[in-house]
Amino acid sequence: LEVMPVENPNEIDIAGGKKIVITDIGAKRNEYLFEVPGPIFSWLQKSLKDPRDMPIVNLLVNIVVMTIPAAILVFATESNIVGFLFWLVNFFLFQERFLLAQHFYSHRDLFQAKWLNHFFPYVISPLFGLPGGMYSLHHVIMHHCENNLQGWDLSSTEPYQRDNVFHFLFYFVRFLFGIWFELPYYALRRGRYAIALQATCSIIGFWTGTYFLSLKFPVGTFWVFHFPLFFNCFALMLGNWSQHIFVDPARSRSNYHLTFNVINAPGNQRTFNDGYHTEHHINSKRHWTELPISFRDSVRKYAEEDSIVFEKLFFMDVGLLVFFRRYDVLARHLVQLRAPVRSPAEVEAFLRARLVPVRRDAAKQD
Repeated sequence: LEVMPVENPNEIDIAGGKKIVITDIGAKRNEYLFEVPGPIFSWLQKSLKDPRDMPIVNLLVNIVVMTIPAAILVFATESNIVGFLFWLVNFFLFQERFLLAQHFYSHRDLFQAKWLNHFFPYVISPLFGLPGGMYSLHHVIMHHCENNLQGWDLSSTEPYQRDNVFHFLFYFVRFLFGIWFELPYYALRRGRYAIALQATCSIIGFWTGTYFLSLKFPVGTFWVFHFPLFFNCFALMLGNWSQHIFVDPARSRSNYHLTFNVINAPGNQRTFNDGYHTEHHINSKRHWTELPISFRDSVRKYAEEDSIVFEKLFFMDVGLLVFFRRYDVLARHLVQLRAPVRSPAEVEAFLRARLVPVRRDAAKQD
């Protein structure tokens, strides 16, 4: 008897009569180093609103038992060597993982107990360069509501020539020095007065607290709070720039044309499927485990929209490849969902057309 091949439910059709399998679905998670021990695991799992978020909890517990004691050691020793090692290890082990954990739990509360939902954004975030409570205002309330719209989204990439390194440096420096004033002012402009007050108090509290702390522990304060803040601002802006580097000027308000997805990339297993950024902008409340499944189920819509999808790259890879004009590499990794298949030269022209500034009268968008 002839054995018929079993169809893979996670396989999608792409241009040229080819198929690819979305390996992110059901992939082994790599967001944490070790699982919480059994009895604590059971208690924490029961305290969750959604048990699928246990990988986030494992990561947060990893940080509590590793990063906090290490930070205390930096203050106890006041050593630049210990401080640098603290930052270096924390950066490579946890920085990306924590930022993306916070990214998703800012949209959906993790715990049934309210105090636990506030503990990590306010107590742990400053160790990663995020003053307490600021991320939610910037990302959930501002970035997703304004959706990369220049004039309102303070991290909008629309006004820039996005393959120009100098435009990116201006973008970064403006964020580094301006966000402390622009973010509370944004909340005021939108009539979010309580949030504006909260942001102002958070900013003043962070800088006042670290100033007085630096009087007694200058080395510890620098390595635990100030240097991570500077580096985190750079990483956040390069990440957001890369995620919104390809914007179609003619359809810049469409989620299918203001960002892109990266699939089948190891980074998705470190970042709670953050590569499915178009999916996230379409529905920011969708659970992170559902993002690759939703992409699979709506791939025809992506093909109709001619939306950008890359395979086996991650966002910063894409951003750096654009800066270095490596369109040949981008063409090899572009998932061409609709026919006819573009040649490498056509792919380059297609991508370059989405790097130009979006011109609009921002005042009319009010």
